[in-house]
Amino acid sequence: MDRPLERSWLQQKNELERVIPAQQFQTWLRPVKFISCTEASNAPHITLGVPSDFHREWVEKEYAATIQEGIEVGYGEGATYSFIVSSDQLVEVEAKSRTRESARNESIERGRSNVNTPVNSSNRPSAFNPGRRGAQSNTNTPPSSPISYRQETVPGSLPRTLNPKYTFDTFIEADCNRLARSAGVAVSNRPGETSFNPFLIYGKVGLGKTHLAHAIGNHIFGQHPRAQVLYLTSEAFTNCFVHAIQNNTLGEFTHSFRQIDVLIVDDIQFFGGKEKTQEQFFHLFNDLHQRGKQIILCADRSPAEIAGIEERLLSRFRWGLSADVQPPDLETRTAILRKHALQSGLDLSGEVIDYIAYNVKDNIRLLEGAFNRLLATYQVTRKQIDVAFVQEALQDLIDNRTRKSISASQIRDIVAEFYTMSPELLIGKSRKRPIVDARQVAMHFCKIMTQHSLEAIGRRFGGRDHSTVIHACKAIQARVDTDPRFVDELGQIEQVLKNRVLHS
Repeated sequence: MDRPLERSWLQQKNELERVIPAQQFQTWLRPVKFISCTEASNAPHITLGVPSDFHREWVEKEYAATIQEGIEVGYGEGATYSFIVSSDQLVEVEAKSRTRESARNESIERGRSNVNTPVNSSNRPSAFNPGRRGAQSNTNTPPSSPISYRQETVPGSLPRTLNPKYTFDTFIEADCNRLARSAGVAVSNRPGETSFNPFLIYGKVGLGKTHLAHAIGNHIFGQHPRAQVLYLTSEAFTNCFVHAIQNNTLGEFTHSFRQIDVLIVDDIQFFGGKEKTQEQFFHLFNDLHQRGKQIILCADRSPAEIAGIEERLLSRFRWGLSADVQPPDLETRTAILRKHALQSGLDLSGEVIDYIAYNVKDNIRLLEGAFNRLLATYQVTRKQIDVAFVQEALQDLIDNRTRKSISASQIRDIVAEFYTMSPELLIGKSRKRPIVDARQVAMHFCKIMTQHSLEAIGRRFGGRDHSTVIHACKAIQARVDTDPRFVDELGQIEQVLKNRVLHS
């Protein structure tokens, strides 16, 4: 291997580490290795190794442009790159896995004396490998539908539930949750077989963590109807544990939980301060993880911020992948509202959707509540749904101080009117100078007066790319720096836009 060429890639990877969030870099880019450099079309071609096809697909999807830029910096303009699944990395990953497995085995052996009923893992059936079942059989009758709302029980009358409404199809994917959703899909396709075990989803309330956890469980259960998939909250786990102690059935409790193939525990931050519950969950976690069972956890904060939980348990939460979900941006909120409107048959104008999305921004749960309120009010009154109707229907959900807003379509119309042209010209493909100038002005004000992303602004101007919006904003700034009359022109337009907001 050419060491100078390899060092060049390592230098570029160090640069990438500075601009990519630490968790994402460690998960996706740290494992990418330099394989070779060859000449192709008078320019270097770099081959990079990744440990799996899924890893390659994700990196290509999320970081292609960033890596390309780094490749050109390190190897010259015109340099290209491609990925291969590297067997050396697979060996390396397996070696690390064996090291972790050895450490887990030692940890489990140390904790065996505290577990009432030892588990013979060599005889344990697996829902994902029927060949290992031998003469044993699953006593649960598979449901008539691949995904059903399961209401079975484990000791302590604890419900075993999966909500069929929560699926990947009903989960809106966006930048704020793309890592979590993509990793969730990988886990659901290969439960217990990826490096995402445990898979911990964290973020503030109402951002879709529970939805995603159920979607993973439903997908697994759809592929493996005989799988033992258990969803429960940390409080339910604690109550079940306490019930077992009170009724002297701890052995049955321990044995039953070790039958689980996929364990999903929500709100694990509430384990804080519950020492006996943590100890019990610690041993359960070790046993399931050692036998390749999938563990999925949800929390309202990252593992490092969870208080009152023993370090040995927190370290296990960090074994796999921790993926956060962020509050939805304006574009995501708009997509959610459009989907709900389509599903309910409610005809909402773009202006109404923009208004709600702009003003209801705390979390997805609140946004869905606002839509349900709007739908119920419409079904009762049958009035035309416009901005005034929305203001009245959602007056207790939208703060008067933040109620005033302006949409991209309004900005587009006002700018077109100022320049005495049709709004359709700003959406069209014309490259005439006056039309391009007006279009750039409208994009400029959309960027500074709305919460739309660059991609969303571009789509509102005839499906243009985000790079067009960037160019428009730079062009406006260049004119501001050199043309005083244009500055006065912008001031006049801005005043009209502000008046529209005040009187909306």
